[in-house]
Amino acid sequence: MKTKSIIITIFLTSFLTGCTWMFYDRTQDYYDEFKNSKKLIARMDIRTQESRSDINNARIVFEREISDIHDITKAYFVVGRSSYSFKIDQNGFFKIDTDTYEITLDNITSEQKAETEISTSTYHKSDSTGVSSGSSTDSDTHLWIDDKFLFTLTPEMISKIKMANVLNIRFYFGPEPGTFKIKGYDLNIIKRILRD
Repeated sequence: MKTKSIIITIFLTSFLTGCTWMFYDRTQDYYDEFKNSKKLIARMDIRTQESRSDINNARIVFEREISDIHDITKAYFVVGRSSYSFKIDQNGFFKIDTDTYEITLDNITSEQKAETEISTSTYHKSDSTGVSSGSSTDSDTHLWIDDKFLFTLTPEMISKIKMANVLNIRFYFGPEPGTFKIKGYDLNIIKRILRD
């Protein structure tokens, strides 16, 4: 009987700790004592809708800041793109269901990133002539650019998002578009921070 209860305890512990990602909430709210305001934040990672594109995923953070003097919502983006793509245009488009708004991107910065993967292999060979050994090292470097920027949502946009079924956000990188669709759970966490 004691063995059975130990096995059940181990199983439940490993199951619950392994499934904590299921309970991870991508929203956050807190009081910012330095700005004397309440902050509500929603985070998400969204894939671009274009296939065979030089534009990669976007890390998006929607932030609502509420104080006695203002209620402002901003969308912060980090969009990865290949190192041989064009820089992002100053303007983009924000489509809420069927209503489209032109948006101006603020504080655009670009950072070149690199990641190098090094693999080493060794060998030992033994035959009638003796023993030999050696090693070889291979490296692979991946280069990309992260564009960081934000835009501010208008009261009209916020009102429409609260009732929306889908959001599409389009940016242009020279001739190439990058479209990010937000729906379902991701849209619901944005709606959660926009509630009155």
